[in-house]
Order: sequence, then C-alpha cells, then structure tokens
Amino acid sequence: MYVGSTFFRRVQPNCYSPSARLAEMDATGVDVQVLSTVPVLFCYDAPAAPAALLARSLNNHIASVCRAHPTRFVGLGTVPLQDIPAAVAELRRLRSDLGLAGIQIGTSIDASTMLDDARLEPFWAACEETACPVFVHPLGYALARENGARWGRHWASWLVGMPCETALAMHALTAGGVLVRHPGLRVCFAHGGGAFPALLGRVQHGFDCRPDLVAGEAEGVTPTRHFEGRGGEGQIWIDSLMHDPDLLEFVIRKMGPDGASRIVLGSDYPFPLGEVPIAGKMLLEDEKVGRFLGWEERARILSRNAIRFLGLGDEFELRYEQRLQEADGASSESVALSESPKEPVDGAWGGRGQAEDEARLKKLGLGDEVGRGRVRVVDADLDLEL
Repeated sequence: MYVGSTFFRRVQPNCYSPSARLAEMDATGVDVQVLSTVPVLFCYDAPAAPAALLARSLNNHIASVCRAHPTRFVGLGTVPLQDIPAAVAELRRLRSDLGLAGIQIGTSIDASTMLDDARLEPFWAACEETACPVFVHPLGYALARENGARWGRHWASWLVGMPCETALAMHALTAGGVLVRHPGLRVCFAHGGGAFPALLGRVQHGFDCRPDLVAGEAEGVTPTRHFEGRGGEGQIWIDSLMHDPDLLEFVIRKMGPDGASRIVLGSDYPFPLGEVPIAGKMLLEDEKVGRFLGWEERARILSRNAIRFLGLGDEFELRYEQRLQEADGASSESVALSESPKEPVDGAWGGRGQAEDEARLKKLGLGDEVGRGRVRVVDADLDLEL
C-alpha cells in the first residue's frame, strides 16, 4: 500500500481476501466479521471527485462481499468528508441501496477541520435521519507526515498519536454540542476511546473552571454526563481494545452503572496492534477481568453489544440468545462435577462461582481451550468484535 508515492505498508491476503478471512475466522471460532475500510483509504486529503469515486467503489466492494457471504460478513461504509454534499449522498446510498450497517470515519478531516466543524452539520443530520451508527477511527499515519521529528520515531504516531487523535475527536463532539444537537446519533470510538477516559477528570475540571473556553457550545451537558450516557442508553460507545485489564475496569467505572453495555469487542484484525490471532483474548483469559466482569457481561461485549450498536436485528439477537441457553444448560452439569465451591465467590467472576462461569464461557466457545467465541461478530479490517 502507498500513500501517494510513499510506501505505507505491505498487507497480507487476510486484509483483502474473503477466503483468507473465512479460513482464519473458522480457525479462531469467529462467526461474523464487520468489514471496514483501512483508514489510509479515507483519502480526505485527495481532490473531492476522485475521493468520492473511490468511496463508492470501496462501498460497492464491501457490500458485494457481504452479499456473497451474508451469514459471515457485515459491512461498514466510508464517505468523502472533504465534500459534505457528496458524503451525504453516499451515506444515503450505502444505507438504502447497499444495506451496509453503518459507516467508519476518521477523527478529523484535515489539520484544521475537526468533527464539530459547522460544515459537517448536514452530515451528522443525515447520520441521525438514517439511524446510521458511526465508528470513529484515528488516522495515525498523517501525524508523522505533518511533523516527522515529533511523531516519526519509535512508532509514536501509532502508540501515542492515535489515542490523542481519538481524545480530540471525542472532545470536539462533546464540547462542540454535536451529540446534543443530534440526540439520535450513536458513535463508537476505537481503542477504548483513546486517551479521553484518562483525561476525563481534567476535561471536566476545565469545563468547570473555564466555561468560557470549554462550555460555550456544549449545550449545558458536561463531558462526564456524556461519557456516562446522560441517564439513557448513551450515544458514546467504545471498543475494548486497550491491552490492559486495569484500564478496562477504570473505563467501565467512568462509563456509569451500565457502562459495560456500551463496550464492543475491538480486534484491529489483521494488524499487529490488535489482538491477533485471537481477538478478545484478554476478556476471555485474563484473571483480572474475571474480578469485575461476570460471564454474561463478557458475553455481551463479545457479541450482543455490537449487535445492538449496529442494529443488526432479530436474526443476530436470536443466535446470541440460543448460544446463551446452550451455555446455561451445560453449565449446571459441569458445575455438579467440579470441586470448586458451589456458592458464588465474592469479587470473582462477577459474583458467580468460578466453575459455573468457566463452564458457561467454554460452552459458548469463549473458554481457554475451545473454539473461541462462535457467537462473536468481529470487525475485520479494524476494530469491532461483536
């Protein structure tokens, strides 16, 4: 792959070949992948007309793969955000004609156009009108190009820059009042919301102590209320790709009482910063996670939360419920033969007995020695594993 005339990266067949993906999905027990465009192909810095043509071609291709394998792939589209009328037109087409489940966008359009820019209002209105969920992913590669001395060494643009980009995007949408003006929006941020959860206290303090700088366009809603869901289902969702169970626990607390219901499983498949080859490995196997998430909560992060974020409907919900029933039926037999305590252990596995939860997860395909999550729906190119 090239960015202009500059070499970007070499990709393997699992980045573009449905058959290669299906083979790896079968090997790791993933039922469905949510396909999305590699962000370098957003091409927001390209001339508007060819960028719109590329977006249309990419969306047609993803839709064709989904049509060819309707039980294995779900698609997210892309739109040329440097041309808002063209972006809105393509959004409507990919939703009504192609049947794609949502769209993926970058954290900014260019160095001077953030997601709360007034020129994007028609785009956000169209997302709300079409009930189109939005997945926000940072660009990363652009930072080193803008300032190579700062971002070009030690993989800094990916490891530090990307989380910062995501935090800036979330700050723009909250402080800029976009989510208040468009209450029907559902927006998921990659990589656990980037740096924003760790900065939430600082951002909230700024909102309180310098409202003239932070709160003027926020429509009276604080960043903390936004992140907690504003008392309802919540517009802000994040994925689980944090590589740190302590951070996951912290973020869930910051998201409020039902915070875990707005986390979907991030994969970053098939790239090295993801959980490869087993997406969700931390959720499934890390003992620390078992201290604050029960098996049902983890099963939802692995599947149902993303099914609901994307509005995938009754078929996916039914598959999820059937798998849970299978797990419930098997767990009672497994626990009866176990030497583990039959009473729930405080603070472990979400308050349930460890043997019971372990049996259920294994029956779901989510345990440590079985086929790894056959109810999961995983985002393919980049982040979202259901």
